[in-house]
Amino acid sequence: MSNPATPADNQLHTLLDLHVQHELAGFETDTFINWVQQESGPLFEWFKTTNLKQWVTPEQIKQIIHRNVVEQEIPGAIAEIAGEAATRLFTSEKHRNTQLNEVITAHQFEEFVDKLLELEQQRIDGLDHIIDLPIYGDLISSVVYQAITRYIYESNVLTKKVPGVSSVLKMSRAVVNKTAPKLGGAVEESVKRYITNNLDFILEQSKSFLEFSITEEQLKASAMDLWDIYEHKTLGEIQQGMDSIDLSEFVVLGYEFWLRYRTTEHFKDNYELIVDYLFETYADENLSTLLEDFMITPERLLTEVEHIAPLALNTLKESGQLEGLIRRRLESFYCSEVATSALQ
Repeated sequence: MSNPATPADNQLHTLLDLHVQHELAGFETDTFINWVQQESGPLFEWFKTTNLKQWVTPEQIKQIIHRNVVEQEIPGAIAEIAGEAATRLFTSEKHRNTQLNEVITAHQFEEFVDKLLELEQQRIDGLDHIIDLPIYGDLISSVVYQAITRYIYESNVLTKKVPGVSSVLKMSRAVVNKTAPKLGGAVEESVKRYITNNLDFILEQSKSFLEFSITEEQLKASAMDLWDIYEHKTLGEIQQGMDSIDLSEFVVLGYEFWLRYRTTEHFKDNYELIVDYLFETYADENLSTLLEDFMITPERLLTEVEHIAPLALNTLKESGQLEGLIRRRLESFYCSEVATSALQ
């Protein structure tokens, strides 16, 4: 059987209700924004006199990243939502009807091209690696073989020098093989042997040609010609042949890549290097330097509060969550022996 409430208990309960209502009144939109405006200035000025290492250490930041980015399980729903959102964007009329030059201007594209052309060594190395690929050698061999055999069968000098040969060679390779079966095979074998013996030379000439004969002006002109072809095309036309299923599969591949990459030493080294750099730059400086560099001001913060606060506060009040939060926070004091003793 519980003890009956004493006059002191009733008074404490009344004071709790009054205190809760007082605090709730402070969360009326205008009152709350005025309070933020009055308090943010002095708090911000004091905050700028502190430095980064007074608030957090590099190791703490690294541990936060490790816990939340590396160790934390990523819900499969994230990949699903990302895929569905990408599909929604990919198939939207606005997206499909947007022209490429509405996304990037000709001037911006030209600046990218200019910057890429400045990377001369990377361009040369990249072309060399491409030429060294077996598929490029196969391509060149096929092109040279087709060109030589076509020349032999259709445009050989003999067609111009020896009467009667022209009409025979122009018939086609099939006719030549029919009239002289061994000739066609011998020609093909000779051509293939010639290409095999000279492929390294041909590839080196390819490198030399691409490195010294094609100028930056020619490359830029080609890039801008490509821009002229695509700038007025819509994104729907450019992405033709790629459907929403392909896009979803790319999202899944990216998600699976991230799951693995975040556990690698490379990722760990990267985020630790960035954190260390941040602290090397700002640890001993007043936070005013960091705030100025990131353009964080009381005015900017207040602008965001004014945009977000009205709806957020109204939702919290109408749901009763705000009152419950305040009441739970205060009643631990009003129900304590300290409060009862003080009132008595």
